Amino acid sequence: MRLLVVSDVHDKVSNFQKIASFLKNEIDATIVAGDLTYFKPFEHGVKVLRTMRDFTGRPVYFVPGNCDSPRLLTWDGEKDILNLHRRFIRLGSNYVYGIGGGNTSPFNTLIEWSEDELKSMLPTGNSQVCEKLVMVTHTPIYQFFDEAHGSNIGSISFYNFLRECAPLAWITGHVHEHSGVLKYGGTTIIHPGPLMKGYYAIVDLGDNEVVAVVGKLG
Repeated sequence: MRLLVVSDVHDKVSNFQKIASFLKNEIDATIVAGDLTYFKPFEHGVKVLRTMRDFTGRPVYFVPGNCDSPRLLTWDGEKDILNLHRRFIRLGSNYVYGIGGGNTSPFNTLIEWSEDELKSMLPTGNSQVCEKLVMVTHTPIYQFFDEAHGSNIGSISFYNFLRECAPLAWITGHVHEHSGVLKYGGTTIIHPGPLMKGYYAIVDLGDNEVVAVVGKLG
């Protein structure tokens, strides 16, 4: 299964259309790791998702970001738009689970969680679930693509879950200064970078293998 993975759209749907125009015949779905908008209403976030779905003709899986309407957390989605927040959804031969929003910040953005709240939203599963699990979170994992202004701002609860569960893959966003792919144990960690600046990732997801490449509009 080939996925187009983006994050931190911040209303720049035109960048998505440019990327998808030369990839849409190759991808099976799009995953969006949050921040569809910059503090705009619920309806605007839905419009962004519909534009992505309609342009590619493929399903869109998403979590809201800290700059999105809190209403998106409980929205059930619609045809070919699937809300991952606190939901297990089948993705090919694997499972995907998401947690939207950001962790606590000095900026008091629209969706923020304490570390205890983030921990409470993590899934429970045995090793057979973990080895088939793709996590999608807007908030990064502590020490992975999370450095901003000289500090690591990622979630320690996510870091502990990464070590305990070792999911197949983990997709994050939020910190605009980063993009890339790395391995930690058996987990492929993917930060596509901010779509608003033209960044994206292509992820080939197999039964027990993940191949991911980050790209940028030229």
